[in-house]
Amino acid sequence: MTRTRPRLRQSVHRDQVRSVRLTRDELDTVKRAAEAVGLKTAGFLADAAVAVAQAQGGPKTWLLDQRGRVEELMAASAQLARVGNNLNQIARILNSGGQVEYVDEAVARVLRAAARIEAAAIEMARR
Repeated sequence: MTRTRPRLRQSVHRDQVRSVRLTRDELDTVKRAAEAVGLKTAGFLADAAVAVAQAQGGPKTWLLDQRGRVEELMAASAQLARVGNNLNQIARILNSGGQVEYVDEAVARVLRAAARIEAAAIEMARR
C-alpha cells in the first residue's frame, strides 16, 4: 500500500468532478509522479491542471513550449541514434584492422547531438 502524506485541507473544497482519459503508460507516469510528491493521483492531476492553466503566458504558450522541447529532444535523440550506428560501423572496421577516414567527423556529430540533448534536457528541467 502506498503511503501518502496527510491531506492538507484546502480553503475551498473541490466539488467539481471531471473524467480524464489516459493511456496505460500515461496513467503509470502520472501515478509515479504523484507518489513521488506524496499525493493521490486525482489530487496530483488537479494540481497539475491548475498549474498549467495558470502558467505565465497562458496554457497554450506553456503547452506549445513543452511540445517544442519534446520535439527537440526527439530530433536530437534520433540524430544520436544515427551517428551511434555510424560509430558502430567504424568500430567494426577499426577492430578488423581497417582504416576509416571520417572518424573525426562521426565523433564530432556524436558530440554535437549529445550536446543538443543535454541542452534540451537542462532547459526542460529548469521549467
